[in-house]
Amino acid sequence: MPTENTDDLIMEFKQLTANLATMQHQVVKMLAENEELRIENQHLHDLLDAHEKKHQGVQVLSKSKQNLEKLYNDGYHICNQYYGKSRLQNESCIFCTEIIYGER
Repeated sequence: MPTENTDDLIMEFKQLTANLATMQHQVVKMLAENEELRIENQHLHDLLDAHEKKHQGVQVLSKSKQNLEKLYNDGYHICNQYYGKSRLQNESCIFCTEIIYGER
């Protein structure tokens, strides 16, 4: 009888050892996957930050350019070529838009 109990205990111990080894392998695998996801997440955050900074640069017009934009939207040219003249049927003018929205 004691031999059977000992054999059973040995078998149970071997099974527990095998289960422990399997769990350790799974933990190592999960830690590696977690680190990969951390890196990917950081990369995505960096891309998002870059995208936000790029679009944050959406032009905020100075007060004087806002005034020119208002005149332009009211239907008047603000460019040197046609300053003060009405824009027929609110046609767009590349010279006016360059003055308002162009970079200087």
